Amino acid sequence: MGRTVLSVMVILVLCAATAAEAETKRILIVSDSWGMQLTSENYDGFPSDDVFENVLAANGYPDVGVQGAKTARGGRSSAFWAKPENLAVIVSELNEYPTIDIVHLITGGIDFLDALLKEDFTLKTDVERDAVWEAVKANVQTIVNTCLGVRDTVRVVLADYDYVDHERMEGPPINFEFHGVNVLQFNTWFVELGRKKLEIARNTPRCEYVQNWGTLQYWFGDPPHAVPYPGATPDYDPYPGGDINSPWPASVAPDGVHPTDEAHAKMLQNAMDQYYKAWLKREQESAASVSRVWTIGTLVVAFGMGVLTVTKRQHHTL
Repeated sequence: MGRTVLSVMVILVLCAATAAEAETKRILIVSDSWGMQLTSENYDGFPSDDVFENVLAANGYPDVGVQGAKTARGGRSSAFWAKPENLAVIVSELNEYPTIDIVHLITGGIDFLDALLKEDFTLKTDVERDAVWEAVKANVQTIVNTCLGVRDTVRVVLADYDYVDHERMEGPPINFEFHGVNVLQFNTWFVELGRKKLEIARNTPRCEYVQNWGTLQYWFGDPPHAVPYPGATPDYDPYPGGDINSPWPASVAPDGVHPTDEAHAKMLQNAMDQYYKAWLKREQESAASVSRVWTIGTLVVAFGMGVLTVTKRQHHTL
């Protein structure tokens, strides 16, 4: 009997150690098609190669899981996510997975494209254009506040876009019409919207911002590393990075707007370097400490029960 009890306790220890190494959902993606491309667990059934999980594993976190089955959705704007019924989906996911403590939020791009497609932005004054971006900012702030309100362990990272190629988007297969906007205008206005998200992060506790402007020009340009790398937190110097007069390299997005997996990985690495590695390391070390204490405690109990059983046997023998 004593040997059986001891064996059971050892098995429990091994099970606990295995569970500690199993994947744990830590990151919720809320996004448009850019987030949809990052994980196979996306709403649209897009055949992603799990770019986000691969980047996490490459940085030493193969046990960190990403969730996006209901919130990584192509074609969704900040206006969509700010609606009460869609905020409720985000809240439901955060409640369904209480281990999630990071929201990777990619939004505003659809709002931007919709605005430029709907009317000729070259005719707008600076004040009129700013009013459009302020409306998007209000939506993003609503999404951020909702995420942060679920529990005080949640942090939101506003992962921004990089320069796209709007002229390529005007051709097949997308065939958009941007009313004669040139590259500098398009990029300048996109960056203006980015600054609104940076303002949110700077004024909202537990909310951070990742600048990606120029990341893909830096890595995939001809030659590489020929433009300034985008500035990181806290100063973001330079802002924007890269060359605002040029689109990103053609090789990073065949349709002009959806990056390749390799391109996405470079932008995700910005978030890893600035936030996720430090956050996940602290939590990983804390979890490992708790696991070690639990395992040692269980072994002590197991050993004690084994000794107690042997002692009882010896007593009865005597």
